Amino acid sequence: MTQDAMELLIIDDEERIRQLLMDFLEDFEEFSVRAADSAETGLTELGRKRADLCIVDMRLPGMDGQGFILAAHKRGQCGRFVLHTGSMDFKLTEPLLALGISERDVFLKPADADEMLKRIRLVLNLPGA
Repeated sequence: MTQDAMELLIIDDEERIRQLLMDFLEDFEEFSVRAADSAETGLTELGRKRADLCIVDMRLPGMDGQGFILAAHKRGQCGRFVLHTGSMDFKLTEPLLALGISERDVFLKPADADEMLKRIRLVLNLPGA
């Protein structure tokens, strides 16, 4: 990891998926990766250190993914968002669209990690997008 690595925060209640994403993304020096198992824990983590990008599971126990995104954005704690969902009928809502989140930012589980990596790099204006 380089000194100026981009901060990524993964929010997913499924430990296996959270760990797979962390293991994959930690292999790239341009990222510093953290994870949380709930929206509430993610917001606490962002209170300690903001993130450049959050990868958010939309179906979470307690506060859902949209609630997390709106709270993190309002607090200025996460700059951009990539959505990760197992819901085949997921549709972006007006509040998410208003934040600049598009269909290209939504990945269905199981997501293609290489495609997600390309999108993360593009969103963060990193080489290799």
